[in-house]
Amino acid sequence: MSLQNYKKIGIEHFYKGDFQTAKMYFSLAYEKRKNKRLLNFISLCDLALKNPREASLLFEFYLDNYKMPDVDKDFEGILNSFESESIREEFEGVFALNYRDFLKSEENLGFQKSFENVILGTKLIIDDREDFLDFLEKLLENGYKEMILSYIESLSPHFWDNDRFIKLQEKLMGFKSEAKA
Repeated sequence: MSLQNYKKIGIEHFYKGDFQTAKMYFSLAYEKRKNKRLLNFISLCDLALKNPREASLLFEFYLDNYKMPDVDKDFEGILNSFESESIREEFEGVFALNYRDFLKSEENLGFQKSFENVILGTKLIIDDREDFLDFLEKLLENGYKEMILSYIESLSPHFWDNDRFIKLQEKLMGFKSEAKA
C-alpha cells in the first residue's frame, strides 16, 4: 500500500473516532516516508485518545491549513496549549493538576482541603505569572507564611519589578513584624 493510501485511511479512521487505528495508519505512512506532518497526525491521535473533542477541532484546523508554510509551527503551539490544559496530566510518573482545575477544586472544597490534596497526591502546574501570584496570595491568606517566604526568596530575581509581587512581599513583612511584636 502507498503512503497516500495509509494517510487517507488514517484520516478516515480519525473521522470515525477510531483514533488508535488512525494512529496505526499514520505510523505506517511515516515508516514509508519520514515526514513532520505525519508525526503531527500521530500526535493528534494521541491527543484524541485523551481529549477527542479538542483533537477533532485541531484536526480540522490542520487539514484546512495543511499547505500553509507556517502551519507546523502554529500547530505545535496549539497542540501544546491543548495538552497543558488537560485536567490531569501525568508528570514524571506523578499526576499533576493545572491551576485552573485547582481553582475549581477550591470552589468545591475550599483552599485548605484543595491544597492538602495537592500536597498529598499530585503536583500543581502553574504556567502563568498572574496565576502564580494569585496562588502565592492564597497561600498567605491561608496561613502558609513559611512556604510563601521560601517562594519569595527564590523568586525575587524573576519578579523584582512586578507590583503585585512587591505588595505580596510587603504583606509578608507585615505578618513577620506582627509575629515579633
